[in-house]
Amino acid sequence: MVKSIQNELFQTHLQEVSYNSGDLPPYFIGLNPEQLKAASHVDGPILILAGAGSGKTRVLTHRIAHLVKAHSVSPKHILAVTFTNKASREMKERLASLLGSQASSLWASTFHSSALRILRRHAQKLGYSSDFVVYDTQDSKGVLKGILKEQNIDDSKYPVSLFQKAIDNAKNNYISSEKYLEHHSGYVENIIADVYDRYQRALLASHAMDFGDLLVNVVRLFREHEDILRSYQAHLKYLLVDEFQDTNKVQYILIRLLAAPQNNLFVVGDDDQSIYAFRGATIHNILNFEKDFPGTKVVKLEQNYRSTARILDSANSVIAKNKERKAKKLWTESDQGKEIVTYAGYDESDEASYIAREIEKLRQTGHKLNEIAIFYRTNAQSRALEDALVQRSIPYRIYGGLKFYDRKEIKDILAYLRLLVNEADNQSFLRVINTPPRGIGPRSVQAIRAAASEGESLMQACRNVASGTKKLGVFIELMDELFAASKTLPLYKLVELTIERTGYGPKLKEMKDVTAESRLENLQELTSIAVTMSHQGETPEEDLRLFLDRVSLTSSEELPVEEAHDQQDSPQEEETIPETVSLMTLHLAKGLEFPVVFFTGLEEGLLPHQKSSDTSFGVSEERRLCYVGMTRAMKQLYITRAKHRGMFSAGGGFGFGSGMREPSRFVFDIPPSCLSEGVDEFLSTTPSHPEVSFDDDTWDEPSFSSTFSRRGFSKKKTLTPFFGKQKKKGTASSFVQTADTLEGDSCNFRSLARANFSDLEIGTKVAHRTFGSGVIEKIDNHPSGKEEKAKVTVRFENFDVPKKLLFRHAKLALVD
Repeated sequence: MVKSIQNELFQTHLQEVSYNSGDLPPYFIGLNPEQLKAASHVDGPILILAGAGSGKTRVLTHRIAHLVKAHSVSPKHILAVTFTNKASREMKERLASLLGSQASSLWASTFHSSALRILRRHAQKLGYSSDFVVYDTQDSKGVLKGILKEQNIDDSKYPVSLFQKAIDNAKNNYISSEKYLEHHSGYVENIIADVYDRYQRALLASHAMDFGDLLVNVVRLFREHEDILRSYQAHLKYLLVDEFQDTNKVQYILIRLLAAPQNNLFVVGDDDQSIYAFRGATIHNILNFEKDFPGTKVVKLEQNYRSTARILDSANSVIAKNKERKAKKLWTESDQGKEIVTYAGYDESDEASYIAREIEKLRQTGHKLNEIAIFYRTNAQSRALEDALVQRSIPYRIYGGLKFYDRKEIKDILAYLRLLVNEADNQSFLRVINTPPRGIGPRSVQAIRAAASEGESLMQACRNVASGTKKLGVFIELMDELFAASKTLPLYKLVELTIERTGYGPKLKEMKDVTAESRLENLQELTSIAVTMSHQGETPEEDLRLFLDRVSLTSSEELPVEEAHDQQDSPQEEETIPETVSLMTLHLAKGLEFPVVFFTGLEEGLLPHQKSSDTSFGVSEERRLCYVGMTRAMKQLYITRAKHRGMFSAGGGFGFGSGMREPSRFVFDIPPSCLSEGVDEFLSTTPSHPEVSFDDDTWDEPSFSSTFSRRGFSKKKTLTPFFGKQKKKGTASSFVQTADTLEGDSCNFRSLARANFSDLEIGTKVAHRTFGSGVIEKIDNHPSGKEEKAKVTVRFENFDVPKKLLFRHAKLALVD
């Protein structure tokens, strides 16, 4: 009660002084009024609705500084939970500048790191060894594959991914294998429940947990052992949670358990940026927070420090259409900024070519490539973009490539190291028993499985039968040597020894090719990481365990992994990465910002994605995804689309034909005043690809017409066929060279002779009714020998990227 009164008096004092006044504590100087209101809160639950670019990290860190400096709260009694290790590091760095050495005792970590820390102390209460290992996605997949094989389940009919996703979803929602059928019913669900149960028993036998288990088991620990829960509740007096909109059910349960009974809970999030439902996140955690925690104080951070007014007005208008949201509207003191540039390409190749040309112009006007990003809804869209960038020699990097710790050579060596910590780790045993090949085949492994008694690990079974088999005996001797070394050698020396003595390094050196050299470099990088982790524990054994924990938690994060074009991905620092354009999916773009953003694929079927278009919830999530993409842009935003797109790029046919795309419904919500000239072209629809409409034996032009009308852009128009009159220069379709302009005014497409397949060879000049003039670059004959199934690659004069066409539909004409 006294604390509450003191807090109210302090809040009243803050309201009486200017937020940049000298009367404020130094750590509050520079905060805007709403940030100050949030950071100065002390006791009781508070929800900070932090819009994109509103400075939420600053509010979090300054609130912690306020607790420590003004209210004498020891940092060790504060838990700050983030979603990524990077965010956790950034928070600690900022606090170090505010609190000095005091910041080192703060508990700031991810959900999984926090759970692992607790379970390392108490895992035995749940039947696990304290040295349990953490399985990543690939390890879990291996266990499930083994179960499906043992149970004779057809993985072509019931793929591993089906079970993996179902089990992940169950754990995200705190549903155990025993309770699975209480929440699901059906034939397939019965199979899933059985596999789920066998999977959990396999993990326990190996003293292993997957990422979902870390959270499920710490909740289970607290619920089954109230004395342990009470000790943590008493110790952690203040709890702060970042990115609250991304929490799932089990994370929310954990938060509520730890925060009780005082509920000094400070959560920061933005329901408008809740885009991870596919990972189990639920927007209802943030929407229902005030109901779950009566007396909650709500502060809205709406001032944006990132984007121009036009970008914010556009994003606000898009997200405002979502009904289930907390009302808020971003604003900025920055100027209006440039209009949003729109472009509608004929197809994905033209869309990509336009983007590449614009990037060249930007570079010529002083923009650095690192300031430019290209966003897309699906990974399949990157192919055309990469082609266009390569064509113009523009370096780029793709976020979300193969992670360093997912590379085979890294996982193989880590499996050896994990087996040194936990001999019960059957998955690691199966991975290394014949890696690199040492003559121990499937029959030997099956014999080891058969020899393993109930509750006995495969490693122990191998020891029992090794005396009768020389190759198994050599393997056991190797593992015993490494096990002894793990007790005395520094971590990096142990890694070096493992790479050498297992034969892994020598085998790669013998191969002497580029791939082998690259894999050796990755192993050298792993050794370098081990150097930085050496001597962090009290013993070499503890160093090894901490190292493996860090690796497991790092690989669990679905973060942007920078993979430079023509370079190997490695955990390098940002400043060592060469200047490149960044390519990434919209989901990976969250949390980032770039001066210039190209937002691609604004089409129905892509955004909103066709898999999400059937339900209001799905469309709402896609609208939030669009909002996130738009609010990453700082100075300039381009939105582009393709009128035609290969059906596999968007997951299936749509619109007038299998490859037709209509403009995204979200673009119609953007105020016309925010968009550049040419938006009418972007919003128009066009008929399907002309080739599919021609009769095989005629050159007659089909007739197309359509009308188009939308709110704010009510311009009824009859659409002109692609091959009709030439588009006005400067419009999105000005690239189309029509029948009247081929090879000069004197050339008429109708007058050209249709090309027979026998007429074609590399270098032949041809004309296409839509794409114009070009030259044959490649001819691919069909295995059947049928000419109509052959494909030709043509470099057209008005396109940067060659186009591969099916000869039967291309209807090429010969140009003299």
